[in-house]
Amino acid sequence: MVTVEEAKNKLFKNILILLQELICIEMASGRVLCEDIYSPISLPSFNQSAMDGYALKLHNENKYELIGEIKAGDNPKIRIKKGQAVRIFTGAAVPVDADCVVIQEIVQEGNKYIIVGDYTPKKNDNIRLVGSHIRKGKIALKRGTVLNPAGIGFLASLGIKHIKSYKNPVVSIITTGNELQKAGKPLTAGKIYESNSFALSAVLREIRIYPKFVAQVSDDKKILYSTIQKLLRASDVLIISGGISVGKYDLVRGILQEIGVQELFYKVAQKPGKPLYAGRKGNKMIFALPGNPAATLVCYYEYIYPAIRKMQGFSEYFTSKKYFKVLKAIRKKTDRAYFLKGKATYNGVLPLEGQESYIMKSFAEANALIYLPLKKGDVKKGEKVEVHLL
Repeated sequence: MVTVEEAKNKLFKNILILLQELICIEMASGRVLCEDIYSPISLPSFNQSAMDGYALKLHNENKYELIGEIKAGDNPKIRIKKGQAVRIFTGAAVPVDADCVVIQEIVQEGNKYIIVGDYTPKKNDNIRLVGSHIRKGKIALKRGTVLNPAGIGFLASLGIKHIKSYKNPVVSIITTGNELQKAGKPLTAGKIYESNSFALSAVLREIRIYPKFVAQVSDDKKILYSTIQKLLRASDVLIISGGISVGKYDLVRGILQEIGVQELFYKVAQKPGKPLYAGRKGNKMIFALPGNPAATLVCYYEYIYPAIRKMQGFSEYFTSKKYFKVLKAIRKKTDRAYFLKGKATYNGVLPLEGQESYIMKSFAEANALIYLPLKKGDVKKGEKVEVHLL
């Protein structure tokens, strides 16, 4: 048995970032750039009006001859002389001879002339100068940037249509157990509804991973062996729920050994999720999780989530770690590391009722895991604890 820290160290020494791929920016939200992106243009590419108003060629008076109009999208060929002005709108190209733009609110417009009010215009007032956002050839976004909607919009404004990102891993899920029954049918004696594939698929979709295959298999070695082999060939990450403990019908670990999977660790000194398995075959990662639903999700958040994020190229791949005052005393009921479902607020973190590994109702209300390390004992109310935000 290994500690939580030993398990994570062994795991992340074996995680490889996936290859690169070229994708269109419409599909790039949440993806990590694997190279610096240089701006192909200056932005703006022309002197641009920042306001609705009038572009002026300055002189010593406040009256200007009005000689035309320029709206956004026009290619202005108007040349203006001292004492002349053109009506202009936000985003429009400023004539090359213009010194500044004055806002319309301070201008009186007459018949082919304007009068600027109690204001002294200055050179380049209300003009977005060429390259004031970014100059051609400068780095627009750095390698390792996680693309958010603003980043995608910025790239589009530079005329960039495609970017190189690290590939998303192909993930498949197997749930195993004779007791499992698919939802939608009346529950028969001795059976439980299979739920872990739904929970795992949901948390994967939160990070834009859509499982390629989801299989429910009985405790039949031949069928389970064949299913594991098939899905492992088709996937970068295989998640197996159930069949990994030490019972007569827990077949998964033996099958993985027969297939030639390199075992990284088996059994972690933690509650819940002690019978956790991680292995590697080539560049493929295999996780076998205990079948209890809450234990499955704890193992996902603490091990699988960061592993996938690292494969995607994220530099910060663990769930966010904070320290909160605990709002209720905790009696530690194990000599292992302890993950408790919690509700974090501005006031602190509350350990929820229903910490057993089979109870999902409390997990549905949780937004955090309270982590008590191996050597940590009971926790008093008001004491600070490590919290992993979900």
